[in-house]
Amino acid sequence: MRIIWAITGAGHLLNESIDVLDKISYKHEITLTLSRAACEVIQVYGLRSRIETILKRNSNNKCIKDNDEAYSYPFSGKLTHNKYNLIIVSPTTANTTAKIVHGIADTLITNIIAQSGKGQIPLLVMPVDQKEGLIKTVIPPYINKDKCMLCSKCSANTMCPVSAINPPSIDSTICIGCKKCSDSCPYNAIITDEVIELYIRHVDAMNTKMLDTIENITTVLHPNKILEYIEKIE
Repeated sequence: MRIIWAITGAGHLLNESIDVLDKISYKHEITLTLSRAACEVIQVYGLRSRIETILKRNSNNKCIKDNDEAYSYPFSGKLTHNKYNLIIVSPTTANTTAKIVHGIADTLITNIIAQSGKGQIPLLVMPVDQKEGLIKTVIPPYINKDKCMLCSKCSANTMCPVSAINPPSIDSTICIGCKKCSDSCPYNAIITDEVIELYIRHVDAMNTKMLDTIENITTVLHPNKILEYIEKIE
């Protein structure tokens, strides 16, 4: 199948989304589309090299960024001509979800979503703001500055394959998210899997519920459900 996979700027369930994208890329042709925020979040979470590996898996794979498609987003206008079998948006931020339910198409990804219906291409949306209340999510790796002793020879940087550890910070432009640094600091200053709580607002949860009322959209609540959907239609 030819699949468009769109990523917006959500960190929650981003790793899980990339896991599923990785799995399906062995059998399917992928056109990855990234919002401006997605490019930043992918970098912060150290996932850029993993994305590059996925894209290299098939010579027909490609990546299209919002920055490349300004002024009328020509790629989205071609969806009625190209034979894509499926469009996936995962993870989907509250902002993009709100735009979808109110019919706003002012970015590359929201234009793709609007055009999917016209081209009658099945669309899966995996929103991150699902139920009102607290959720737990993992934040990007960082160095706890209160614990960092600014050692002249940083053991964490010695373990890092790309030398991204520069006390008291991590260079997110080169970090590959391998977490080899996590147990190497004697002062436990390297934090790689910290879980925090976020509050989902009522309005955002209601917008998620409204996705099911829109033609051509199937809402899934976890990236693994995307994999199940694809396995059923293969």
